[in-house]
Amino acid sequence: MKEKSEKIDISKVLSSNKEITENDVLALIILMEEGRIQNPTLMKKLNLRRVGANTPETAGYYRRKLEKMGIIEGYPAKINWEKIGYPTEFVVIATSQNKKGVLEIEKRHIAVVRWYKEVTGASIGVIPLSEKGDKVILKDVLFCGQKPMAVITGMATDDGAAMMYADLYLPKLYPGIDTARLIIKRSSIRDFEFQDELIESVKEVLFDEGEIERYREAFRKEFRWDLLSRSKK
Repeated sequence: MKEKSEKIDISKVLSSNKEITENDVLALIILMEEGRIQNPTLMKKLNLRRVGANTPETAGYYRRKLEKMGIIEGYPAKINWEKIGYPTEFVVIATSQNKKGVLEIEKRHIAVVRWYKEVTGASIGVIPLSEKGDKVILKDVLFCGQKPMAVITGMATDDGAAMMYADLYLPKLYPGIDTARLIIKRSSIRDFEFQDELIESVKEVLFDEGEIERYREAFRKEFRWDLLSRSKK
């Protein structure tokens, strides 16, 4: 186990792309949290994250580099994870007949988050799965439900890595839990916004002639526009 005093280059943990440096990754994490941050503030935050005071690069340099590489596609920071090496998006739902099973996931997760950040200096969780470079990045870890469950979303180096994480890694770490794995292939709503380009691209494949109009008409008849303007008392 690495000690806190040892510095781990998060860029090597995150990606096998040799063009991506530790400073790039730290800038990326800040821009994910504060996409419209001003360059002077970004530079200050980078300096606090072990960027040398005499570095010739500016905050704008890191921002432009990530944009030029196609990793940042827009603001608030929209990240193209595929260009970093994580094309597969997944959801894992973990449940247990024993309520303490899911609680154990939560307790262990909370216990290691601070340690991980201290060692890497980054608020992003990367889990290595094999010697071949299989990895996952944890996007959200939620604990919810009347029947306690953990809902974990993330990005993986490929479908096999997502399967390895859900079917082998988690059950081995938490004996007695059951996992359901979902590989996300399409999303019509993303971060609250309708994905118009995707919807147009799959429309002809999913619907027979006239079918989409029938679905729209049925929904239109059932939809209560009058309720939208009412507030809950």
